[in-house]
Amino acid sequence: MPESEMASCFARCFRGTDGERAISHLRRMTLDIATGPDISDARLRHLEGQRFIISQIITLIERGRK
Repeated sequence: MPESEMASCFARCFRGTDGERAISHLRRMTLDIATGPDISDARLRHLEGQRFIISQIITLIERGRK
C-alpha cells in the first residue's frame, strides 16, 4: 500500500473524539513522561521503542489529514 494511502487510513482510524482520546492516552504513556537517571538500560530501550512507534503513528495521522 502506498504511504499516502496508509496515512489516510491512520487519519480515518484516529479521527473524532475517540481517536483523539486514544492518541492522547498513548502520548501520555510514552512521549510525555520523563525518566530519572536510575532507569535501567532495558526499560529505557523499551520506552524509546514505544516512543518511536507512537511518533510514527502521529506522523501518519498528520500526513493523512493534509
